[in-house]
Amino acid sequence: MPLALHHDSPSPALPADHAVFILDRCGYIVAMDAGETQFGTFRTQDLIGKHYASAYSNSEENALLQAALNAKDADQSARLETWLQQRHGHRIRVEVSMHALKDKNRQPHGFAMVMRDIHTHKRLQDRLRECERRFRLFAQEVTEAAICMLDEWGTVLDWNVGVQHLTGYSPQAIIGHSFSTLFNDAQRANALPSQLLGMARDDGRACMECELTRGDESFPGEVVLEAVHDSDDGLLGFALIIHDRTRQQTAERRLREAREQIVHAQKIEAIGHLTGGIAHDFNNALQGIISSLELAALCLDRRHTIQAKRHVMVSLDAALRAGRLTQRLLSLARRQTSSSQRTSIAKVLASMRELLGRTLGDDILLDVSFADDLPQLACDSGQLESALVNLAVNARDAMAGHGHLGISCRVCSPEDSSVQVPLDLAQGAYVEITVTDDGPGMSEETRSRVFEPFFTTKPEGRGTGLGLSMVYGFVTQYGGAVDIRSMPGAGTSVLLYLPCDNANLEAAAPKSHTPAPKLHGFRILVAEDNETIRHSVATRLRQLGCEVAEAACGGEALKVLATAASWDLLLTDLDLPTVDGSQLCCQARKHFPKLRVILMTGYADSEWLDANERDGTIEVLIKPFDMGELLAKAQMLLQAA
Repeated sequence: MPLALHHDSPSPALPADHAVFILDRCGYIVAMDAGETQFGTFRTQDLIGKHYASAYSNSEENALLQAALNAKDADQSARLETWLQQRHGHRIRVEVSMHALKDKNRQPHGFAMVMRDIHTHKRLQDRLRECERRFRLFAQEVTEAAICMLDEWGTVLDWNVGVQHLTGYSPQAIIGHSFSTLFNDAQRANALPSQLLGMARDDGRACMECELTRGDESFPGEVVLEAVHDSDDGLLGFALIIHDRTRQQTAERRLREAREQIVHAQKIEAIGHLTGGIAHDFNNALQGIISSLELAALCLDRRHTIQAKRHVMVSLDAALRAGRLTQRLLSLARRQTSSSQRTSIAKVLASMRELLGRTLGDDILLDVSFADDLPQLACDSGQLESALVNLAVNARDAMAGHGHLGISCRVCSPEDSSVQVPLDLAQGAYVEITVTDDGPGMSEETRSRVFEPFFTTKPEGRGTGLGLSMVYGFVTQYGGAVDIRSMPGAGTSVLLYLPCDNANLEAAAPKSHTPAPKLHGFRILVAEDNETIRHSVATRLRQLGCEVAEAACGGEALKVLATAASWDLLLTDLDLPTVDGSQLCCQARKHFPKLRVILMTGYADSEWLDANERDGTIEVLIKPFDMGELLAKAQMLLQAA
């Protein structure tokens, strides 16, 4: 008698991957429900009344029949994984379970067969197992990195041989233990492993460089923790990767040492260039001084005083040229103080026409053009003259002594389209000074390096490579900029941009060669550790009727100051023993508030001077100086008092 399915309520819909078959006691299908799944590829009329094994390949029939009989005899359900032979010839993997249907006497009168499609699931599992197998093979071959799988609490579940290679731990010593074992005692005490786990749990990844243990030793390592989640975003554990950074740190240290050696070698080479060039220039100056003084001595022996005076003046001029060389070096080093004075560019260019003509020679055609109403510049005129001479001499050398040199000036603003270097918009107006030659020009590589100290295209022994560097230092010192435009075969133009004088700066102090100042009766203290300078300055002041005291150091100067109730002028070197010039100045002015001060220095701390120079009672005198400059500053200060 055919079996019928009875339900007290409507049957719920079958899952998409299930099919149900009702079999009689002999295994023939009496009812089925395959829904919309791939089981539906078999039509119901094709299976009803047929043996259940007809749905499978012949190779699986005996196994299924035996499973069904076992289920009948053992009074329990049977499960079996097998292949389903579909109508169109395709086979899929299925899980079959047989359930005996019994009557009230516990005798089987049929079977319920439930079929579940596990083909996709099995395929994913197979792929996962294959990926896992390949990953294990890959991880086991990696010896340069330690790779561990951790559970969510940080316990090591699996590892690769890199762990043993890097840390020395055997599998028995690390698997099943916390990964904190890899850290030293101090890091465990600071809960660093727990912090890493927390960071990886919250952010998905944690990376940190720290010291790890290798037996009784330690090594620098990079620790990376990656959180591993399931398909529902649940935390499964962590992947731990450790890299040994010992070699990398060693390589980085060696690279730093190599760079330091290169820098040291470059410094030595630079010093060699500098000392060679400076020695050449100073030897020329010293030769002029020595020769002139020798001639002056011979003239004095023969009582030729006029000729002796001429030779002495030549020697003085050579000494001043040597002094200007040191001032240019100080400007390059940015340790020379800015001169608070106006400079008329028109007067400078007018006065330099003759000088440049003599310097350049007859085969250089010089063209200097400018307007008479050019604004004044807030810079030192001597430094500007030196910069222009440097540019002119460089141009002469580039043209091999033959060619055309032009110098022109104009007023411009930072917004001008022709200006190709950044200028301070707040400044407003600049004077553009252009020095142009028709020499061979420069390559882009040379043009990009011309302002580097010690870089020169001249032959060995010709020039120090400091000319354009000092020009650049001078211009930028006063808030300007330098541009250089050149192409091979098209000549070179150097453009200097200097800000116009917009402030009420004091006029330049009068130069030497003026009538002797009236300093009679003033009380002056000269503090200078160089005996020759101190004696010469004190002698000249005494010749003018000053009451002069001398001190060889700052401490002695303070004692001398205490011997009198008032002083008019303190003339001190900035770099003094025991108490330096700036400290001496501050302490002296506490006791003598109206005291005027002249600071003599070969270099100066510009920040200190800028902060103390604005009240008009302190002047700076850069060494070397002539006596006329000193006396002019002294008279200016004392008359203002």
